[in-house]
Amino acid sequence: MFFIKAKLRNYIDRVVADAMPKVEEKPVPDAVEILFERQGYARTLATKLPVGVDGAPIPWYTYPAIEYFNQWDARNLRVFEYGSGHSSLYWSRRGAEVWSVEHDPEWYENMSARSAQLKGLYLRQTPEDYAAAITEPGGDFDVIIVDGVWRNACAKAALPFLRSGGAIILDNSDWYTDVSDHLKGEGFFQIDFNGFGPINNYCWTTSILFPFNSSLKDRIHQPKPVGGIEASKNDKW
Repeated sequence: MFFIKAKLRNYIDRVVADAMPKVEEKPVPDAVEILFERQGYARTLATKLPVGVDGAPIPWYTYPAIEYFNQWDARNLRVFEYGSGHSSLYWSRRGAEVWSVEHDPEWYENMSARSAQLKGLYLRQTPEDYAAAITEPGGDFDVIIVDGVWRNACAKAALPFLRSGGAIILDNSDWYTDVSDHLKGEGFFQIDFNGFGPINNYCWTTSILFPFNSSLKDRIHQPKPVGGIEASKNDKW
């Protein structure tokens, strides 16, 4: 069996090598190194917190989603988040104005000690008050994140406060299919980012939902995947 697997592995390596654009010879990290070291998964296992390689807070989203949001110019975006946490700190550190609501008193106290960068942090412990917290900052938002409790109620409460052309981020959308179905029924289209993420030992889905007239496209830069390689253009490009 080992011999067969080895031959198959060698065959796949040759096919992939023939199909890849020719690149400058450099050491290529393996998939485990990219996940554990370059994306920081090993550090999240050690700390039990969603943090990057440098220890800075990152969202508890999938790594493909985090890489996508790293491409954004988040400066001066108005963001409201249902479910306060490292994602609140991440968006704030990148220049966004962030308001967040939390339902758990203990976690609220934890976040309060770290929330100097945030514009507002609310503790609301009933479904009605939690969903309605979005009314408290005043105004509307470029991005609304649905990543806490009572997500159906939050998604419905959020829509009147989303700026024209804004976006909604829904984490665990592979579980909350009823929430995503509701938003798609309201005219949004959904882009899914499946894969591993901080801490967890399983894959899940983080989704962003855009209205069809979204203006945020102008803030999204070209992708630079962690662990990617550079390709050289040639006459067959």
